[in-house]
Amino acid sequence: MNDAATFKVMGKVVMRRIGADRLLVPVSGDVAREGCVFPINATGEFIWNALAGGRTLAAAATTLAAEFDVAPETALADCREFAGKLLAQRLLAEVVG
Repeated sequence: MNDAATFKVMGKVVMRRIGADRLLVPVSGDVAREGCVFPINATGEFIWNALAGGRTLAAAATTLAAEFDVAPETALADCREFAGKLLAQRLLAEVVG
């Protein structure tokens, strides 16, 4: 996956807050049939919203660095790692082309 990669949400996934908890909840698509929910933190919520909204990894990292006051290279590494987890869980798919 390169830094210009964009992604699409697989099925329908909603982000829910329950108290201090944040959960990604697949409501349609293959993952929804498994009945799983995916807990995330504030950084994960921020990255999810950026990637699910069509931003590239690089753009998500740039805004993450500014929002959380972290080094750009740290933000990019975090975005890559989290995107990898979302891909592995089949919540996102990389858009090719």
